[in-house]
Amino acid sequence: MSLPASEHNASRMPTKPGYYWAKWRIATDETHEGDELTPCDDWEIVQVNDNGGEPGTLTELSVSVHGVRETQWRDQFVWGSYVAPLCNAA
Repeated sequence: MSLPASEHNASRMPTKPGYYWAKWRIATDETHEGDELTPCDDWEIVQVNDNGGEPGTLTELSVSVHGVRETQWRDQFVWGSYVAPLCNAA
């Protein structure tokens, strides 16, 4: 039996930058492209970034979705598995 989306989301929400599998459910108010793309039932790899927000808050980390200019917040996704760490560009 699978967890309800809210419990599943809370238990798997990323706590560090990197790449993760996710289903995008809600777009931020500024994201007009997202209105047409969400909700999404397909798993996609998204990039979680250090947003410089207050540690332990939802705004500590932001999420980049391929093809969408504005960043999103972690609570707008159903989270799957961790894929890989971010690589430092040299």
